Amino acid sequence: MALAILWRIWGDLIPVLAGLVPVAVFVIFSCWDRQQEKKRTQSPQREKLLRPPGRSLSIKLDELVDKAMTELLLACGLCCLAAAGIEVAVKISGFWFIAFGLMGLVFGVGGAYLTVLVARDVRRCQNVRLGLRGEQAVAEALQEVADCGYRAFHDFPGGENWNIDHVVVGPPGVFLIETKARSRMRPRRGQEQPAHYVHVFEDRLQFPSGQDRTAIPQVERNAKWLADHLTKKTGENVEIEALVVLPGWFCDVKQPPPKGTSVMNATYLKGHLRRQPPRLPDAQMRRIIAALDEKCRDVEF
Repeated sequence: MALAILWRIWGDLIPVLAGLVPVAVFVIFSCWDRQQEKKRTQSPQREKLLRPPGRSLSIKLDELVDKAMTELLLACGLCCLAAAGIEVAVKISGFWFIAFGLMGLVFGVGGAYLTVLVARDVRRCQNVRLGLRGEQAVAEALQEVADCGYRAFHDFPGGENWNIDHVVVGPPGVFLIETKARSRMRPRRGQEQPAHYVHVFEDRLQFPSGQDRTAIPQVERNAKWLADHLTKKTGENVEIEALVVLPGWFCDVKQPPPKGTSVMNATYLKGHLRRQPPRLPDAQMRRIIAALDEKCRDVEF
């Protein structure tokens, strides 16, 4: 009797297990191929490259996509096992009914939980992709002012887990740029602020759908850190002008930030940089560029 039940159960599970074979093979092969790629890849160029715009966000986006893909595959597998467990449970009774019923419930809850994680990671991917596009838009604007003698460094590493979006050096001085890309949303009910306007109140950015109190304090902290870093590297006092750039937004400055930070969009940024008068000696500018290049050139070919 027991053998007959086990055989019946095995017969019900075979289609499910067969369907899970491609999922398991894909996950195992992906992990193995990733490890082998690190071992067998050898760069033809020894000199490292400068960081491209949005490098950190690109890496984060790839990690999120891989994570969401893995979670989705595992969710599909668990849901299949849950369905198989419930299907077997309704055909038998006694101990096996309870065992397979609980198995189906546990696998079903696990599959539902992973599905929620996938939805969360997809939303995070959208936000990271928006930030990446914003940094690329600012990088294009900086490329257009290269004829004025500016040199741009992107995704400048400030520490183990944070970076500066852009650092620009030219005859007018050193500029630190933090990009804040934000999608336009429908304004709140009764909100008279236009959908494409952001109002600046000292250290607060007021968007039609909410406010941001972190952007301006963040760029001020980063500017202080960069000034200290470059001063130590060059042996000369280096002043940093901090900029917050909001691609696609019209910035209406109601109350200027207290520490001289400027807030603007990517289009206005080009004119702002072109209008700056020369005030940085050529020798000091070359030393600053060498210090920035040394820290920002860490990308393997």
